[in-house]
Amino acid sequence: NLVVGDYFKGSDDLMDITTTACELITWLRSKTLLLALIDACNLAHNKVTKAVLRAVLTRWTSHFIAFERLLELRQILEMVMMEDDMRSPENKKVIIGDSSAKAKARGMVAVIRDPIFWYSLTRCVQWAIIPEKWMY
Repeated sequence: NLVVGDYFKGSDDLMDITTTACELITWLRSKTLLLALIDACNLAHNKVTKAVLRAVLTRWTSHFIAFERLLELRQILEMVMMEDDMRSPENKKVIIGDSSAKAKARGMVAVIRDPIFWYSLTRCVQWAIIPEKWMY
């Protein structure tokens, strides 16, 4: 775990993407309405419901599993965002609350819609399986 922590600290890009992924996970887990929308979307598309997993700070394996699960949830998260876009402004379910909650939600929705975030997170998870220095 210390070696992985040192590796993350040595790469600003890797640190940024893992920090963003952890922020997204924390935000998703704090929104019960959003979790219910994810479950409903899974059921509507005959998919198995999967929980949003939170990493344990001192365990790299839990980070790997949490990031891998987040990647598995990408499609359903994007569907939930698209469904919310089709709702009228008074019926929105994702970007709700006071101005700071709405600002945070807009930021997290932007992360969900960012293909570079998902590409970078995929690379991070792949690195966890086969470190780049061992690929050559």
